[in-house]
Amino acid sequence: MVAVFYVAVVAMLVAIGCELDWPAAAAALDALPLRAVLTAAACSAVCYALYAGYELLAARQVGVALPRGQVAAIGFASYACNLSLGAMLGALGLRLRLYTSRGIPAGAGVRLVAFNLLTNWSGYLLVLGAALLLMRTEPPPAWRVGAPVLQVLGGVLVVLAAGYAYACARARRRRWRLRGLAVELPTLRTALRQFALSVPAWLASAASLHALLPAADFDLLLVSLLGSAVIGLVVRVPAGLGVIEAVFLGALGGALGEGPVLASLLAYRCVHYLGPLVLGLLTFVLLDLAARRAAGSGRPAGPMRVRKAA
Repeated sequence: MVAVFYVAVVAMLVAIGCELDWPAAAAALDALPLRAVLTAAACSAVCYALYAGYELLAARQVGVALPRGQVAAIGFASYACNLSLGAMLGALGLRLRLYTSRGIPAGAGVRLVAFNLLTNWSGYLLVLGAALLLMRTEPPPAWRVGAPVLQVLGGVLVVLAAGYAYACARARRRRWRLRGLAVELPTLRTALRQFALSVPAWLASAASLHALLPAADFDLLLVSLLGSAVIGLVVRVPAGLGVIEAVFLGALGGALGEGPVLASLLAYRCVHYLGPLVLGLLTFVLLDLAARRAAGSGRPAGPMRVRKAA
């Protein structure tokens, strides 16, 4: 059934692609100024640096005793592969391999993944909620919802994000077991650090695309990008291939033209997905080789323990 689903997705993407104005997209891509591409790359670099910060915060929460440089490198490689290749390979498989080869138990690696998810999506709720509440651009007809509905939804999301922070500050029960895995609610200080990392990460991702598509209103672009992230989770296509394009062509194609929007999205994929993927795979290979060399020499690649979280 999974194979049939992906075949159907590919067929749909091909059918949609055949209807797009590729010559106009090629011309618009060729006209993109180098300064815009470099600005987009800088914004994406900030985003991935914050992803590495997620990993450092998660390691502190879980109590993983590894050098900070190794933890940050694992976080970067994991997110670079996660965004392009999918969560099972990037978020889970790659992390577990790199951590277990350094003496960190698989259970601790899974807890790291869970905490990273919490960091990422708690910030998502706050950014999307605030963006919908403060949105001044009229929603495109393709969305089939008005501004009042979006503002109500935004308010709900902000309340949920605030509720998470409140629970971190006030909840009496702070630990649960989910399918044998211990889940612990962080402190309010840690939750605020999660927001301080994830909110600018989502904004930096949107800023990268906006540098390539400056004619778009930033609030509409931000909401569209955040919306496509959730749709990509539902459809489960690696890198949201086709999902981001469909969302943005529906939201902005009519006003800005298919060619410029598609060209900007293609450049964004190169800057925000493919470039980091190449660097992430290289980082993974280097980290894996370092662990193999340490194992071959009889030295541990890292501490053979998980210390108690501070």
